Amino acid sequence: MSKPRTALVIGATGQVGRVVVEEALARGLSVRAQSRNASRAAAVLPAGTEVVEASPTDAASLARAVEGVDAVIFTGGGDDDLENNFYAVVPALLEALEGRPEVHISFMTSMYISRPSGESWDWKRRAERLVRAGGHPYTIVRPGWFDYQGPQDTQIDLRQGDLVEGRPGVDRRHIAQVLIEGALNPSGEHRTVEVFSRAGEPVTDFEALLAGTRPDTETGRGALDRVLVPLTDEPARVQSDIARFGA
Repeated sequence: MSKPRTALVIGATGQVGRVVVEEALARGLSVRAQSRNASRAAAVLPAGTEVVEASPTDAASLARAVEGVDAVIFTGGGDDDLENNFYAVVPALLEALEGRPEVHISFMTSMYISRPSGESWDWKRRAERLVRAGGHPYTIVRPGWFDYQGPQDTQIDLRQGDLVEGRPGVDRRHIAQVLIEGALNPSGEHRTVEVFSRAGEPVTDFEALLAGTRPDTETGRGALDRVLVPLTDEPARVQSDIARFGA
């Protein structure tokens, strides 16, 4: 595994996206930021960021944005129409990356999505499934509650299994770090993790942190998730995408 040099951030002007851009630049990566409005993005992102105007759900538009990148970091979007504004990013991205299976995908979703709900939220679980099936090295990150951490919670807390109770908080910088370091470290590959913040010293050895987690063994769920939804129970759109992009 060679370390990425150039990363595309999809959702770069969002709550986590801006922090990902800052953290990636601090690590010496070349950062390309996707935005639907390039002039707006250029006004709010740090100097040194290359901004590209592209639709994240349009493969042709994304093909120009992913040219030459080693990693793609997706930080999510709004909660409106998750099928067409969240899930739809994955098939578009996989099509844009066709023929380049070495590109790492770091993908942010949410806690509590591993079990079917019958609601639009299920499209996040389906997006995870397609990322796992797509043949790329990946890190799927399910963050806790933004900014609910305490002042002493300076250490990253990684968990698996989607077994979280209560409202554990997470520093947005910790989310960004796991998304980036998942692409930079061998043990970040094929992982689905929940990320929170707890009291303790800041993490300096991310390979050791990620090595303490289990890799996924099935495309339909994270390593310790309790529920495996049969593919035949998924919508026809998902079944078709899995058949098309499944490695």
